[in-house]
Amino acid sequence: MKDLLVIIAAAIFFTSCSNNSTKTASTFCDTTCTNDAFQFQGDNPKLKQSLTITMKNCTPDSVSWTYEGLESKRHALFSDYTPQEVRLNKSAIAVAFQDTSSVWISFNDCFTGRGYLVELPYRSGKSTIKTSAALNSFDKKFSVDPDLRAYTDRGNIFVVNVTNGKTAQMTFKENYADMDFNDIHKTLDTINVTKSRIYVKLIKEGQDVPIEKNVSL
Repeated sequence: MKDLLVIIAAAIFFTSCSNNSTKTASTFCDTTCTNDAFQFQGDNPKLKQSLTITMKNCTPDSVSWTYEGLESKRHALFSDYTPQEVRLNKSAIAVAFQDTSSVWISFNDCFTGRGYLVELPYRSGKSTIKTSAALNSFDKKFSVDPDLRAYTDRGNIFVVNVTNGKTAQMTFKENYADMDFNDIHKTLDTINVTKSRIYVKLIKEGQDVPIEKNVSL
């Protein structure tokens, strides 16, 4: 009987260790450390647009962007656009060059999945978008037309067409103050954004709250 108790205790111990070992923290994308710069090029051969994100100690350090004919290359610290440390992976970064006006960069943090959207103007003084509440299509539950970018302020969803500058907005009809952008799907389950329609499915007190609106983008 004593030997049986020892066997049972050992079985419980090893089962517990096994369960604990399988509980690894999930991440949005591969967080493998890299210090290699991320480089992007525009499609217009005359403008020769480019954007570079330099890395330092596994995290983004700076961003620079330019085009042929610009008097001086633009440059900024990457931390100017992120309220917390982020880890990048090229699988969750998109860059859209908009002629000689600005360049858009959207990305998700590989640690939390939080979405970011930044409009980087080629010239100073231009009002731009900078948000850490982006709803990027890197997230499998967010379907967004490739020409569009979406973000929220907890009470509305905003959409911008990065090819023509058109914008649209849809209200959630109330403010979801508890929306956590580091755990977005607790409150905002799915979105489907096209040039003619915005659809979102919110979650309130365990119930689905679908909202949609026709738009022209």
